[in-house]
Amino acid sequence: MSDAPQDQTGSREDPLGSIRLDLYSGEQLYRQLHQALRAAILSGAYSEGGILPSENELRDRLSIARTTVRNAMALLERDGLVRKERGRGTIVTHRPVTHSVWNFGSFSDLARSKGLRPVTRVLGHRIEDGTLILTRARGLDDGSRVTWMNLDTSWLPLGLYPGIERYDFAALSLYEVLRRDYDRHPARSELSLRVVPPSALLSEVFGEDPAIAGYLCASGEVLDAEGREVERTSIVYSPRVEMNFSTRWGQNPAPQGIGEK
Repeated sequence: MSDAPQDQTGSREDPLGSIRLDLYSGEQLYRQLHQALRAAILSGAYSEGGILPSENELRDRLSIARTTVRNAMALLERDGLVRKERGRGTIVTHRPVTHSVWNFGSFSDLARSKGLRPVTRVLGHRIEDGTLILTRARGLDDGSRVTWMNLDTSWLPLGLYPGIERYDFAALSLYEVLRRDYDRHPARSELSLRVVPPSALLSEVFGEDPAIAGYLCASGEVLDAEGREVERTSIVYSPRVEMNFSTRWGQNPAPQGIGEK
C-alpha cells in the first residue's frame, strides 16, 4: 500500500502542505496535529472514505515522532472522524451534514420551497467587549400570519467587521452583508447540540406551552473555507421545526448481538 494520501476532493492541493506545527507554542505537538487533521477532515480536504497519510508519512513529512502521530490519530478516533482498518490504513468516517435547517442560506431556501416569505425580527442588538451581539427571531410568513421557527444569536467581532453595528438586520441578510461588504464567506460550521430550558424570551417568540420541557439548541462556530472564524452562533429551534437525520453504521458486519433490533 502506498503511503501517499488519497485526496478525495479532486484537488491537487496537498492538505499536509498547510500544516505548521509550532515547537514553542506551549501546546503539545500531538494536539496541534490533531487539530490540523481535524480541520482538514471537517473542511472536506479528506472526505468520507478517504485514507489519511500513514503514520510513517506524517512522521517524515512533519519531522515529528511516530508517538506524536499515534496520539493525534487516537484523538481523531475518539472524535469519531476516522477508523483504522487492517491492510488499508486510517479511513475518514466523517460525513458532513448538508442542507439542514441550520446550514447557510437554507432558511431562505426553506421559505422559497414552501412558497413562503422569510421574516426576521431583531430582538437584541448590543455591543460588549468589542463584539456585536445580534439576536434575531426567524419566521415564515404565509400571507396571513408568521410562524416563528428559530431564535438565533450571532457574536460578530467589530475588529473583523468595523461598522457592522450600523446595519439593519431586520431587513438585510447577515451572510449577504458579510460576503458583500467584508469578503467573509461562510463555508462550514462546527456545532454542538443540547437542550435548553424554557425562558421568558423563548416563550415570547414561540408562545407558551407548559408541555414543552426544553428546546433544541445548536451552538458553535461558523468558518470560511480557510478555517477562519466568521461568527460564533447559537440557534434555538421551535418545536414546529422538523429535522431529518440519516446515519450509516459502516460497511463492516455488526458484531453478534448488535443491530438486531
